[in-house]
Amino acid sequence: MQKKLIALAVAGLVSAPAFAQSNVTIYGVADAYMAFGSHDDNDMSAVNSGGLSGSRLGFRGTEDLGNGLKAVFTFEQGYKVDDGTGLGDKSRQSFVGLSGGFGTVSLGRQYAPGYDHVVDAFGNSSILSPQAILAGDVGSSIDAGGGSRWNNSVAYNGAFSGLKVRGIYSMGAVETAENEGDDDGYGLGLDYSNGPLRVAAVYQVLQDDAEDQKEWSVGASYNFGMLTLAANYQDAKSLDNIEDNDADIWQVGVVVPVGAAGNVHLGYGEADVDAADAKAKSYSIAYTHALSKRTTAYVGYNRTTNDDGLDFGVVDAPAGVTGESSNVVAVGMRHVF
Repeated sequence: MQKKLIALAVAGLVSAPAFAQSNVTIYGVADAYMAFGSHDDNDMSAVNSGGLSGSRLGFRGTEDLGNGLKAVFTFEQGYKVDDGTGLGDKSRQSFVGLSGGFGTVSLGRQYAPGYDHVVDAFGNSSILSPQAILAGDVGSSIDAGGGSRWNNSVAYNGAFSGLKVRGIYSMGAVETAENEGDDDGYGLGLDYSNGPLRVAAVYQVLQDDAEDQKEWSVGASYNFGMLTLAANYQDAKSLDNIEDNDADIWQVGVVVPVGAAGNVHLGYGEADVDAADAKAKSYSIAYTHALSKRTTAYVGYNRTTNDDGLDFGVVDAPAGVTGESSNVVAVGMRHVF
């Protein structure tokens, strides 16, 4: 009996400090796919990572500070399922902040509004969404890729009766060796959902000594039950901080439910690039199937055609080749944990 009491006392001493620790959650995405495609003479067959969503491993935590306040933090690292490597030398996110009824104010490397305040029938898939493919190729910061993760930033996130608000100011968003002066960035995003309706808008600026890159985006979707219709338009001025290097991108898409677990996604988008006086057109069709609440299988096809002067698409064009088409078929699986 005495031994049991001693054991319980020791266990209590060991576990007691845990109540003062942050409540930490481990989360992530494992997404991999097989891809087969071509762009002119370039053929591609590979297993790649991040078809529907970028693969990642993250830790987020909260600590109750009392009076309705919480300390929060997130560390999130991207990785490649296909070869096990990390993505670059930076995390996807790393920030610490204070949260309460007013929202959350945080400091670190964080998502700008352009990361997810975009209405897209393909969920911003980097290989299936015409909008995401074209935005990435023109160099837009309103994109679900690395361009919308900003260093040295202070951000605000709030949610009020269906309205999500995100504001960010970065003291070093533009990363070039030449630009040692004005390299700040700022953005504002509004995302409103009410039943079947969703409306979103984004405005972002990347400052530079020479020319500021200014972008805005607006989109909406409506779920009619038998299908969801989505459309988005974005405009970019002085891309890469180069005067008159402008482009606009638009996409229309449809999501049609199939049975209890499937969806067919259809989409068409265009990018009009002023500097090249040319257009790229992108078409996609995909099917996603929820194998469970956390696991989704998917298959899709994208074709991106280019006018002379452009080489957009999922598959890279041969060096110096423009005006040709990119085609890709992808089959994969995503697990969220």
